[in-house]
Amino acid sequence: MKNLSLLFYILITINFVACKDKQTLKVAGSETMNSMMRFLGTEYEKVNSNVRVTVEGGGSESGIDRLRKGEIDMAVSSRALNQAEYDDLRKTGNLEIVRLAYDGVALVVNPNNPVSKLHLVQTSDIFSGKIKNWKEVGGQDAPISIVIRNDKSGTQDYFQNHILKRRDLGDKEFNTYKSNVFSPNAKIVKDNAEMAKYIQENPNSIGYMGMGSALVDHKDKLKALEYAKTSSKDEPYVTPSIRNVYDRKYKLARELFIIYKTDQGDKIDAFVTYLTSEQGQVAVLQSGYLRSSLPEVEVSAEPVK
Repeated sequence: MKNLSLLFYILITINFVACKDKQTLKVAGSETMNSMMRFLGTEYEKVNSNVRVTVEGGGSESGIDRLRKGEIDMAVSSRALNQAEYDDLRKTGNLEIVRLAYDGVALVVNPNNPVSKLHLVQTSDIFSGKIKNWKEVGGQDAPISIVIRNDKSGTQDYFQNHILKRRDLGDKEFNTYKSNVFSPNAKIVKDNAEMAKYIQENPNSIGYMGMGSALVDHKDKLKALEYAKTSSKDEPYVTPSIRNVYDRKYKLARELFIIYKTDQGDKIDAFVTYLTSEQGQVAVLQSGYLRSSLPEVEVSAEPVK
């Protein structure tokens, strides 16, 4: 018994020392980038055993605000900083903004929904509440239930401007529809997990989320719709996928960013070096997103299961 007690004491001591020596690198922000950053953090820990990477969501705005307050080491955002955010962050230290990856935004419905495709105007009319029944877009005679993210979401910001207000159809359309707002009956959720759960439990609902999250995290719960910018025969409906975003065929795509202070120590510099390296960019691809680096990259890497 005495030997067992001694062994237990030694093991506890070794574990304590190991944990004590590890540096923690805190990342937070975009829900779209959450699964990718968790995967990248795990891969980074495999080659840097002295670092522990923690990843939290909360939305792009939340991550930017937490970086400004000094609560985290790195913010991740699925949209560019606005001028006010940029100015506030610059007041607290030297700032670096790096494009890490690209992602498509997927329109998602319940797997039992017979509708398989939508174009931009249909999508805008659905989310603004003009189209209220699935039969108006080729589906069953059933009321459409809309679910959207909260206003801290970068995906929400992108979707609102490019789809709801029709910016992707040009200045004339945007000026006509720039006052468009989401339907007052829309269900608002805090993150992609809550959106996936709602759509799974409500067969007539529709939402949107980052392609990586839809196709990797929630692939068994949701159906991602084919999408076209217009209803023209010259513009086919396209499935959201890494290949189609890479080839610029899938039109709902945007940049994803990491944001950090440059004077916070070697641990951040080393992590950024990994993320932008060939090894890190291959991991981005494996996590279900499109890497940001030069186009000679192979796009055949299988997403992680």
